Amino acid sequence: MRIITVSLLLAALTVLALAQANPAGLFFPQQSQEPPVENTEPTLSTDKESYTVGETVIFSGKDYLPGGDYRLNITKDNETYETIGFEASEGGEIPGGEGGEIPGGVEWLIPVGVPSGTYTATVYNMTDPENPDTYRQEVASVEFYVNAPTLQTDKDEYIVEETVVFTGVGYTPGGTSYVIKIMFGEQVLAELSFTSSEDGSMPVGADEVNWTIPFDAPDGTYVAKAYNDTEPEKGVLLALAEFRVNASMAARAEAIFRELEALNATINADVVGINVSLTQKVNVVTKKIEQFMKWVEEGKNNTAANMLNAAVNNLRALIHHVEAQKGKHIDEETADQLIAQAQELIEKMETTISSMDAKGKGKQVSTQARTQEQEMEREGRGQGNSDGKGKAKGKNK
Repeated sequence: MRIITVSLLLAALTVLALAQANPAGLFFPQQSQEPPVENTEPTLSTDKESYTVGETVIFSGKDYLPGGDYRLNITKDNETYETIGFEASEGGEIPGGEGGEIPGGVEWLIPVGVPSGTYTATVYNMTDPENPDTYRQEVASVEFYVNAPTLQTDKDEYIVEETVVFTGVGYTPGGTSYVIKIMFGEQVLAELSFTSSEDGSMPVGADEVNWTIPFDAPDGTYVAKAYNDTEPEKGVLLALAEFRVNASMAARAEAIFRELEALNATINADVVGINVSLTQKVNVVTKKIEQFMKWVEEGKNNTAANMLNAAVNNLRALIHHVEAQKGKHIDEETADQLIAQAQELIEKMETTISSMDAKGKGKQVSTQARTQEQEMEREGRGQGNSDGKGKAKGKNK
């Protein structure tokens, strides 16, 4: 009897214990009260969906292995533009996730020269080289768009006094202000302002952006830089283009030849009566420039400089001739234009002489030039017509 009582007591205690452990029912297994575990994957995102050159793409993400090593590659059309290594931070524990995050400073400053289009940023796990299942495996990716303005020149190489014409696309549409800084080394030679067209391109036609290369420009490679502000030192560099300037003696002579042709064109178009004699004098100068180039090619700089000095003196004599005929055989406006063209030619020739290693002494040249100048002055004083006959001054009316 005593044994039965003890057995019943033990059975009652067992039932009581089971009831406390499983209040929903004595005969069902215990159910967990914690939420189910979710298998989360690392994430990758950017602070914006679209950028322009000069802006910074800031990356963020979570659920990485805390302290794990990762590599972020930025690619477009199978070409890699940047690789960034980072170590995931010791982020707070997230149920079902690793908790590590992409640390601050994982970002990409979009450089000048990249093409417009959609870029892909991809994160690879570099944590455990011994584990082929995870090492170098892609864990997250994101796409973003880059708008990259362009800047081009109409040629790759120019000679002095040619005009560089700039074109480009990818700028903010509709009248946004930009500036192009033209540089030779550290020297800023010009700043050109423009506003974008409705389609985001640089203006063309009458409003085209261009720069005429000075005659005394140095020989070498130039860089044009486009900024998004009318003050380049405050703006973001958006695009650049390189071009070469040929400022050799041959290039300068070619520019001088063009000016001499323009001078002859003015004479033939606007001078009547003495145009033949004036063009002959211009042709004399042209022949001296041809001789100048011959001596340069032979390396005889002293002789070449002397020939330029002779051409300068010929032009000065021509100026005296035009001044003597001003208001007579040459109207005042045309005379002023001819004088201005001749003076500009003189400046270019003197600039060329000063840039040469050897300077001409000019003794023989000056004697010859004085004779020619005296002849021109005599012709001018005679007020001759195209036949060289002077007008008689008589008292009879």
